[in-house]
Amino acid sequence: MAKQQLLNQESSVSEVLNRYKKELTKNIERQIPVPTFSITSEESKQEVSISQIIRTYGKYYKQIRKRYTDGLGGRCVMGLIMSYYGWDGKCITNAERRLYAALIALRRAGISKELLIELNDSGATFDDIADYLDKNYGLASNNR
Repeated sequence: MAKQQLLNQESSVSEVLNRYKKELTKNIERQIPVPTFSITSEESKQEVSISQIIRTYGKYYKQIRKRYTDGLGGRCVMGLIMSYYGWDGKCITNAERRLYAALIALRRAGISKELLIELNDSGATFDDIADYLDKNYGLASNNR
């Protein structure tokens, strides 16, 4: 009888894992500051070139490969550009809108998303990618 009462008090494995997951998530969010960039207007964003975004905001993130974010402050080049347009690197629901904003900026600059992904995933650093863009798309090339 006492054994059955103990078993009834025991949490299920999934409950324990869910509590553990929530605790880890809270700890990660507390320990890792997510940089926020305050851009005052859409017009300000249009004045900055893609290479400037990568070079400037790349300093705030650890560069990763094969995914937009690792959830721990790491970004690929596309995740970095999406973050410039307001993505927090966590929320899936606003990621689509931020990706769309990034794609529009790339299109205006004449830069292929696939090119950036290839450069990032082949080992080029954020600065290497920015240098490549400056060399091949011109220093004065901006997001207009």
